[in-house]
Amino acid sequence: MRNYLEHWQAMSAMERETAARGLVLKLPSGFAFDSIVSCRVGNQVNEVAMFRFEGARFALIPGGIVSIGFDADRQWSPSSDELESWRATSEEYGIDKALQEYIREVTLRRRQVEIAPFLIETEARELGWETISLDDPIVRDLLKEHGRDKQVEARNAGVSTRVRRHDGHIVAERSVNQTHSDLAERLRASGFRFPTSDEWEYACGSGEQALFRWGDHIPCDRYPTDISPAEARWRKDWVLSGGKLEYPDEGFAPDWDQHRKPNVFGLHIAADPYKSELTAEVGTTRGGDGGRTICGGMGFFIGWLTLATAYFEEHACKHDPAEAVDPAYTVGRRVLSLP
Repeated sequence: MRNYLEHWQAMSAMERETAARGLVLKLPSGFAFDSIVSCRVGNQVNEVAMFRFEGARFALIPGGIVSIGFDADRQWSPSSDELESWRATSEEYGIDKALQEYIREVTLRRRQVEIAPFLIETEARELGWETISLDDPIVRDLLKEHGRDKQVEARNAGVSTRVRRHDGHIVAERSVNQTHSDLAERLRASGFRFPTSDEWEYACGSGEQALFRWGDHIPCDRYPTDISPAEARWRKDWVLSGGKLEYPDEGFAPDWDQHRKPNVFGLHIAADPYKSELTAEVGTTRGGDGGRTICGGMGFFIGWLTLATAYFEEHACKHDPAEAVDPAYTVGRRVLSLP
């Protein structure tokens, strides 16, 4: 297989743009070349070709023989905060394993795979929602009780109803009962597909050996859903108050947000443990555990670990294909195979 990645990296800026513009001629109608952007994370820098389709942005992922997965035997030293977080978690939940041993069990091993070039949506989208009337009885109750909230959701008999504010408007939506297969088939009918598990892993970490796509370490004074230690403390107090404590008007200032920034392919990915991404393998998701770890209060480090590039814990990433996808905790991004 030709190593398109090495070929792409060896090109000049003009050659890359010429190649990207030429690729548009082979793409389905509606695709347009956007730009070549420099994407940097730490010492990693990629020049990425971006395309537009119906308002969405797609990144070109050059293919080749690439290495993915986490090498659990490589030299890696957890910080004192990470070790302390793990100590508290392992003691409370009776996990008789060292941190490195646990990481080995919940990540995929280092391996070489062949990846053909593809386009991938830079933002994952929520799936399985349909717009409903603001006059719906459940919607009226939500607006009456939580009218000021940016988004609020109610669940009844496995069906979710949510109200959210978007571009100055109030939008009400209800979940639709669809399986992973249903959503994959709808995507195929439109000319797209979900990324394979290996494609997702490579698109997330670009083959780097770090535990997370931004590096080996995380702040162990909050979960990924908190933008600062102050917000983490507020959230704890909010739970203790039974959900009555109001969010401060001034909000909280972020002091660490590497997981929310684009990666070296320009993708927003592996940022929210509550959002699992669908893959081409029906019944398999990547990136997050649906919030199970955080909701269980299992500890900061293990809460972040679900965002590790090679994270693949069976109970979190494997699902019954016959079960309906929960749109509140599931997202997907379109992939276009290249000719």
